[in-house]
Amino acid sequence: MDDARTSDLRVSVLRGVEVWRDGVPIEVAGRRLRSLLALLTLSPGTPRRAEYLADQLWNGEPPSANALQALISRLRRVVGAEAVASRPTGYLLAVDPARVDVVRFDRLARERTPEAAREALALAGPEPLAEFADVPDLADEARRVEAECLKLADLAELTESAGPAVAVETARLVQQPRLAVRLIGRDRLLAEITARLATTRLLTLVGAGGAGKTSLAKAVAYARDGAVVAELAPVGAESVAAEVLTAVGGRDVVVSDHSRRAADLNRDNRTRVAAVLRDRKLLLVLDNCEHVVDAAADLAALILDHCPEVTILTTSREPLAVPGEVRLPVDPLPVPPPDAEHDRLGEYAAMELLLERGRAVRPDLSADGADDAALAEICRRLDGSPLALELAAARFSVLTARQVADRLDDRFRLLTRGARTALPRQQTLRAVVDWSWDLLDLREREILAVCSVFAGHATLEDVEQVVGGRGAGLGGVVSDGPFLDVLDVLDRLVVKSLVVAAPRGGEMRYRLLETIREYARERLVESGRERSVRDRHARWYARLAERADRYLRGPEQVRWLKRLDEAEDNFRAALAWVQHCEDADTMLRLCAGLAWYWMLRGRNDGREETRAAVELADRVGTRRRMVFALVLALDAVGTFEGGTLPYEGKARLQRAREEFRRIGGRHTTLAILSDVMFAFFEPERFGDALDEEDRRCVEAGDAWGSGLIGMLRARVLADEDADAGERHARAAFERFRACGDRWGMAESGQALGYVESLRGEHRAALAVYAEAGENAREIGAIGDMMIIAVMSVWEHEYLGEHEAADRKLAEAESLQRDSRHGDESSAFVALTRAGLYRVRGELEAAAWHLAEARRFQQRGRDNPFRAYFHIETALLKAAMGDFRAAADYYLQALIAATKFFFDGPEVARCVEGLAAVALGLGEPAVAARLLGAAGTVRPAPLPDTRSRDTRRTASAVRAAVGEDDYERAVSEGKALSREEAFELARGHAARYSGVGGRAENGDSGCPAVH
Repeated sequence: MDDARTSDLRVSVLRGVEVWRDGVPIEVAGRRLRSLLALLTLSPGTPRRAEYLADQLWNGEPPSANALQALISRLRRVVGAEAVASRPTGYLLAVDPARVDVVRFDRLARERTPEAAREALALAGPEPLAEFADVPDLADEARRVEAECLKLADLAELTESAGPAVAVETARLVQQPRLAVRLIGRDRLLAEITARLATTRLLTLVGAGGAGKTSLAKAVAYARDGAVVAELAPVGAESVAAEVLTAVGGRDVVVSDHSRRAADLNRDNRTRVAAVLRDRKLLLVLDNCEHVVDAAADLAALILDHCPEVTILTTSREPLAVPGEVRLPVDPLPVPPPDAEHDRLGEYAAMELLLERGRAVRPDLSADGADDAALAEICRRLDGSPLALELAAARFSVLTARQVADRLDDRFRLLTRGARTALPRQQTLRAVVDWSWDLLDLREREILAVCSVFAGHATLEDVEQVVGGRGAGLGGVVSDGPFLDVLDVLDRLVVKSLVVAAPRGGEMRYRLLETIREYARERLVESGRERSVRDRHARWYARLAERADRYLRGPEQVRWLKRLDEAEDNFRAALAWVQHCEDADTMLRLCAGLAWYWMLRGRNDGREETRAAVELADRVGTRRRMVFALVLALDAVGTFEGGTLPYEGKARLQRAREEFRRIGGRHTTLAILSDVMFAFFEPERFGDALDEEDRRCVEAGDAWGSGLIGMLRARVLADEDADAGERHARAAFERFRACGDRWGMAESGQALGYVESLRGEHRAALAVYAEAGENAREIGAIGDMMIIAVMSVWEHEYLGEHEAADRKLAEAESLQRDSRHGDESSAFVALTRAGLYRVRGELEAAAWHLAEARRFQQRGRDNPFRAYFHIETALLKAAMGDFRAAADYYLQALIAATKFFFDGPEVARCVEGLAAVALGLGEPAVAARLLGAAGTVRPAPLPDTRSRDTRRTASAVRAAVGEDDYERAVSEGKALSREEAFELARGHAARYSGVGGRAENGDSGCPAVH
């Protein structure tokens, strides 16, 4: 005991500051003065460093040079000069520990008897240390005491009549670790920490700043006896041993600042720590080790070697790397994904935390109201970081959740209102990241800044290529780090919890949490290197796309599709950057390299970027004429699914073809597609065009291109000549199989299955579709899988297998939700379900799903399903007896089916449907003629299973007009040319509907029919 201690002084701080000298109460006026006394009371007789006291009392803001000394002088005048003793590095309260209520509380708690428990609870009161919530260590002490009180409550309720056995058992139970401080979303992690501490002697909680490592460690410490927390945040490496020695109560004096820096004294402190802990059993928490990691590791190793009953729990942004250390990552809280179900948002821990903290300042906050989407967005954009979420919640007192979400682009200015009890570096989001940045060396800062340009994940190769080896570093300093050091630096950044590494797609991927990315991006901009780094990023991904394109039609297809899938966010970021910078050449390279990938992955992908690339190249010029020709072709092909008028699409196709001819080059995929699509506008030479393209492919030894021609030819011929369609489909399949192209096998399989269906071989069609679906699944072609599932739906329905059809349709709906085709695929699936209900006679259900299809249809672009939609609606209207409305929809369907080219099968369905309309309106002779005209449009008859509606109509018409008149009228219809058959149907549709030739989508009428 210090010889300066006064025996006549008694101090209480738990239920409010009270001081007695010689039994006379003394008033301690002033919040900061009472806080100073309370801090000294926590460790009576043990010096507290001046810098520690200043940091606690002024909340991290350095006071004036003599502010602390003035406060000490005031305290001495109140409690007596001899009661506050000065030592070389700090001040101590010279009082008998037995006369301090905090010490007496701990002694009583250790007795574990009902009487002692009741006395301890009375001593602590309902809210111990309540007035010191803004002093970090006093707030921590308050939580520790509250946790101890929770453990004592059960014991205190026992009476003497309960008997000693019950008291002993209750005491045993309350001594078991119990986590009294609730941390949202951390129950499983807390349990794991507790379990691991039972099997390891050094456990390090590793995670990014603000992840909640300190809260977890203190929660564990407060829940068990014999735990000591050493807060290392305020100290330097030379003071680690001294701080730990003070925390474990192993010294009376703290050495001076000058002496602390002396190696021999620091070693002496280390030896004293080991000596004090040698025979003690306790949990030692070393909190915030990242800035003193070497010193903390050195001390931890010493304690492990010499103190067998000590277990160490550390928190750090990087591990200590001591033998025997177990690392436990503290990850962000789970966040609701963008597609999370509305009624389950509150189940995600990040949302739960945000709501609980937000309701403290805005009680009406709810995940079920207007704020739900904004709250979920805040959780995602802040990566589930507990500290960041708490900072965001503090803003709900003045901003709505939507306003907070909208301002997260400027998050470092927005999130600045942390708890007063927090350390200074935990009170703003910027301070949290500043702390980590300041601990990095120059090369680490340089590569972290470069990593900020990546969107989503990146591979090691990606980072190496964008770092680019030697060059000007941050702040204008020349970086001489070799190219191969990127791996080592990335490793260090991962270890320091600044870069997240996780295996994905068979290799390790790296990413930054969004807050770290925003901070590093700021630093990159400050360095003046943003343009050069982002240019390298864009050029690298252009090279990657070009390299990948060579493998997308062969046996390496699956691997490279996955590689491009993983890089998709970075491709979009690169495209946005080069468009912003008007770098036409790189934008063209990106679009050309990604062209086939976009086609494989979704019809809508890249359409806007492609159009923008053409417009940019037209405006600023380009040196890459071949690449420009490829993008022109890609843009032209995409126009036909984007609502472009026919003449405009034809003009774009013509320009692309002329560009190819002018530069004397061609590209298998895009050249073939542009030539074939152009031939649709000249149907009289369509077959010749396909023959010419096939000849070129054969001469060039291009089996894949020849397979593409065969697949297209099979689709075109199937409705008119099933045998020819089958022949070309099988040949195409074999060529694609030889190339190793699963997409081609799936596409030609669809064509072959359609041929089998047209023959009425529905079981064979299902078998072919199953194989095609498997090929599509292997490459993740969700759009193709969905279409194949829908085609299978109808095969089962034709066979009368209604349950199997329903299962397939449910599968298609599930795939549609994952599809990139958006409204287009939603409309297609809704139309399929409507058709299924219609043929089963459930007309109200069919009408509901048609309304859904219309909703998607109106929201999206013009697409290949528009004619299908109008036909299905017409069929439903006719089934309901509304024949004039049906005629109106058939008229619209005829226009849609001939908007770009003459779609024979769809036109034939319209003509057949109009025959039913004519019959319903009392004109059976017209109906017979229309049935004959349908045979002109589609000469190959359909099997009974696919033509039940038409056969019912024909039977009714024959009965109405008689056999002879029926055959004569049908013959007249069959004698018409295609053009005449179309005009016949169009004229009757207009007459029945009362419309003189409706046009839609800006057309002035139907195009010419070929």
